[in-house]
Amino acid sequence: MTNPMRGVFAVPTTPYTEDGDQNLDALGSRIEEVLDSGVTGLLGLGATGEALALRAAEREAQIKTIVSAVDGRAHVVIGCMAYTPAEMSAHITAAAERGADAVMVTPPFYGGLEPEAVIAALHPVLTASELPVMVYNNPHSTGTDLLPDHLASLTDTGRLWSVKETSGAATRIRELRSRLGEDTEIFVGADGIALEGFAQGASGWVAASAWLLPDHCQRLWGLAERGDWAGAVDLWRSLGPALGLIEDDSAFISLIKQALGRSGHEQGPVRPPLPTAGPEALATLLDAIAELERKHTA
Repeated sequence: MTNPMRGVFAVPTTPYTEDGDQNLDALGSRIEEVLDSGVTGLLGLGATGEALALRAAEREAQIKTIVSAVDGRAHVVIGCMAYTPAEMSAHITAAAERGADAVMVTPPFYGGLEPEAVIAALHPVLTASELPVMVYNNPHSTGTDLLPDHLASLTDTGRLWSVKETSGAATRIRELRSRLGEDTEIFVGADGIALEGFAQGASGWVAASAWLLPDHCQRLWGLAERGDWAGAVDLWRSLGPALGLIEDDSAFISLIKQALGRSGHEQGPVRPPLPTAGPEALATLLDAIAELERKHTA
């Protein structure tokens, strides 16, 4: 399936008010700023967006807010993570009805399913999907690593738009590109190895860090896409350390939210049981961002 959706997809956090409700005004405001960077799209209701902590009504309200705020200026992908295939399909239908362009699914989490069982669960979901589907390979969270041959068995559904690859295996992007060809997009999903993924032929980047640093992330992709590898490496030497601090912290969602708050974009806390980043981690990240800004004003 050929689809032009490639490039940088920023992954929003879910802002909350002091009372713990979704702050949809803050979400819409940040969407405007991120879109100004030129990103290809947004991937809402991912793990970074605390999707599994949202109630059904909150989920619906957030999809409506994202689609309305984007207003056709970029692509909207909605995370449809769930344990059962029926739940995934219900989420996909809801996303389609509310105007999303595509959806993302993961292997059913918890239970450490074998890859063959995961493919058996996902195949009918993709077959029935009203929208193009991104399959998120995140073995660290799901306990299942979907290899290129496993993912290739989903192409006959006609709905496998892309793969978000987060295993961290050094050559996996290249192997996926070789096995799946050019009709399936391959996105880097691990922020700390974005440039390495671009060099192996990735179609783009699904990046939580692009919600915090959209201009720099978009610039890195642009340099790589134009083949300016010297420029990309130069930027990466400053951007990479900041992204590594985020990716290596178990409280990375809180870290992104707090860093945004320090720059005037209040996001509120994370919902339990997610951890809150400590002041030292935040200070270290802010120092890295300041150094990035000093060397590379986007």
